[in-house]
Amino acid sequence: MLGLIASLPLAYKRVQTERSTKNVEIVFDYRDLLEASAYRPNPESYIQDSLKTMKEAGIGSMAVYESSLDELKNSRRIQVYTPQEYSLLTGKPLTSGENNTYLLFTSTEARDKIQPIIEKSYKERLKIGVSSWSYNNRPGLIINVPYEEANTKPLEPDPITMDMLQAQGFRLVARLSNRMQPYTEEELEGLLRKLSQRDIKRIVFDGNAVTGYDEEPDEDNVKLTAELMNKYKMGAAIIDRLKAPQKGFNVSFVKELDYNVVRLFPLYETEANLKPEVIADKLVLAVKDRNLRMLFLNTRAAKDMEKGYINDYLDNIIGSLTGPEEAPSEGAVARIQKLGYTIDEAHAFVLHGEAWKPLKLVLLVAGAALIALTIGLFIPAIVSASFVIGAVGVLGLYVLSSSIALQAMAFGVGVCAPTLSTILAIRYTRSRKGNGEGSGLGRALVVFLGATVLTIVGVMYVVALLSGITYYLVLEQYRGVAMLHLLPIVLVSIYALLFADSIKLSDLLQRLRAILFAKITVLWIVLAAVFGGTIYYYLTRTGNEGQASQMEKLFRTYLENGLGVRPRFKEFVFAHPLFIFAAYLFMKHRNAIYLFAGAVMGQLSIIDTFAHLHTPLYISFIRIGLGIVLGIVISLAYVAVWELLAKGWRRWAPK
Repeated sequence: MLGLIASLPLAYKRVQTERSTKNVEIVFDYRDLLEASAYRPNPESYIQDSLKTMKEAGIGSMAVYESSLDELKNSRRIQVYTPQEYSLLTGKPLTSGENNTYLLFTSTEARDKIQPIIEKSYKERLKIGVSSWSYNNRPGLIINVPYEEANTKPLEPDPITMDMLQAQGFRLVARLSNRMQPYTEEELEGLLRKLSQRDIKRIVFDGNAVTGYDEEPDEDNVKLTAELMNKYKMGAAIIDRLKAPQKGFNVSFVKELDYNVVRLFPLYETEANLKPEVIADKLVLAVKDRNLRMLFLNTRAAKDMEKGYINDYLDNIIGSLTGPEEAPSEGAVARIQKLGYTIDEAHAFVLHGEAWKPLKLVLLVAGAALIALTIGLFIPAIVSASFVIGAVGVLGLYVLSSSIALQAMAFGVGVCAPTLSTILAIRYTRSRKGNGEGSGLGRALVVFLGATVLTIVGVMYVVALLSGITYYLVLEQYRGVAMLHLLPIVLVSIYALLFADSIKLSDLLQRLRAILFAKITVLWIVLAAVFGGTIYYYLTRTGNEGQASQMEKLFRTYLENGLGVRPRFKEFVFAHPLFIFAAYLFMKHRNAIYLFAGAVMGQLSIIDTFAHLHTPLYISFIRIGLGIVLGIVISLAYVAVWELLAKGWRRWAPK
């Protein structure tokens, strides 16, 4: 109870943090638009028309990258020639031993703004020879490396493009890579100063590492990057859905940034061909269920062989934002705004609850008590010793590493809370056997609700223990999800097999001997194979990488759109009804105790719902609430079908 009371302020402060910003920023990748324009007869007109359409659809920001020769060529800032093309253009024969890159500027503006950037990058930073040349009074440059190599060198973002985008009212989001080598503080500061002067406030790192990252600790400049970003009041965005986190983007980096970080949802270019309603669902779920505040849209130009043209899929993206003409309220922008969010510049969460962190020490001790009580269900004699050793041990670990101590206790509580609640439900149900008070179904419902309340106590422990901005940003996570889904099932199974009838050592040994020397039949083998296959399938569905059938995905979408928040399928269809049915049947049949091994899945799933620390707290509570209500309704069907089968068996089965 003390742990539950201590958890409330921390949970409340989490809610305050989640509600501290309601702005959602929609960003489009300008490079994708530029590449798609290369397939159009009038690229400039295509870009301008597309930008106007995007602005009207709700896209308020454009992502600009470090430039390259290829991008400058697509932007019509320069024309680039290989040695062979240079020879044909000028009429000069190829010179043996020379393999240079030749470029001409397309306008005076391009020469004035782009030439200094090229010379600074190649000549000053990379020490590559750069000289001037001209053709038909058009100025140009000769870069003394082949085009393929020259094109790999990053340049500063194109200032002409940034001028154009800002003139049209777009905010700019900078994409900076770790490819500007060698890293120099002066060069990065100069670049950030220029970006700051354009009122750029957010950087999304491009590639697999933060600018300045190096494998060698002595050469790592990530901390310096954070300090320079702070100096120019710039924040970062952490990209969701990556296979591996960007190197250098860790807790210490975010701390150096004063937690000026937002989470970004990327719509990958391979997803741009999805139906607009599917894209809209993805964007809305990212904001509502995952607390993401920046939506980053990509597209790609691809051949559509059926229709016979190059498709850029912009219509899909625009349609997902605006919705169909006959139902604009179905668009992602309208749906996000209906949820109480504002389409505007993304801001970082405002951190709340730092003053309440000492309460986590109370929760560590309370968690040790909960774990000790669970141990006591199997070995009552060591409850007190388990509590003392656990409390002292976890507090000592907290001194050495607070993060590891909190995550370890959250895992212990996550495993023990559903185990404890289920085994206590078994004990309570057994104690009420033969008691005629009330209906069996009514008592089963009471048992289920009581177990769920105890599990939610464990939920509050997990929520409070892992409260903190690093968890909301998914820089740190709940550890041990696979074991969370397996250990409670194992522990409840062991209790049902060995400890349910008696905890005396002699009785335990006798039951264990009976199991070990039992005669194995073919039916047992078949049942064991079915059970093993079921557990394997169950584990493949856990975590973010879990797989679901196409039919189930369609049903999930139906539930999401119909209820607003989707309850977990396995909870309300299987686990919760099975728990109620197990309690109902256990009052009559002793062997029904083994059903609780499957029923505990619902209780541990409740813990797992809240282990998704990036999901808003109120969404998780709604999700489990809907699961409980629907599970109770479906449990009535479980009981009704059983009673019909039992009645038929009694009437028609052979004596």
